[in-house]
Amino acid sequence: MRFRRGLVSWLGALAAAGSAALVAGSAHAGGGATPGSYCPLPAPGEQPACLAPARAAFGDYFRALDRGDLADADTASLEAAVSQGAAADHAYLALSSLAHGYYELARREAERPEQDPEVALRLARWNDLLEHAYAASPDDERYRAAVRQAAEELRARAPVSLPCRDEQGDAAACSSTESVLRSIDAADERAGVRGALERLLRRFFPEGAS
Repeated sequence: MRFRRGLVSWLGALAAAGSAALVAGSAHAGGGATPGSYCPLPAPGEQPACLAPARAAFGDYFRALDRGDLADADTASLEAAVSQGAAADHAYLALSSLAHGYYELARREAERPEQDPEVALRLARWNDLLEHAYAASPDDERYRAAVRQAAEELRARAPVSLPCRDEQGDAAACSSTESVLRSIDAADERAGVRGALERLLRRFFPEGAS
């Protein structure tokens, strides 16, 4: 599928190009991840107070989202931040912003008589970003838990059919973040097996043994 091709190079270029824009546009820019927490999806019609810092950090993105004319230029710095995972400045603000935007776009899609293919491709790309953010943060369990929470909320509350890959790697249709959660579960399973093997090796080959 076209939206999948060149994903790795797109993520690398996006992170490099968008990082500077994010730092310049934020009053709290600096090295390392900024402490914070994920802002859960709101009840219908509610404007959560916890989203205010995200709106301040990614103002152009939210203004375009509110107007209903979100373009790639409006999402560049946000997508760059999410692609860096827990290592990004404003990692939790970026994750919260992406999740809330995803929810809004999916909710609007549900009201359309026919699905907008551009919106479907954007959400599929954001699924790739969520998967990458999780994979890029192996040492930050708190951030990984936030990514999982966002994906679970979106699957439950933003049902929309999106192009994805099934468990065999074949083209398929997924419901919202279904493919993200499948990828997260697979990554956790691999990590668990790897950890068990490492413990077994340490048992038989302890450090310092002659």
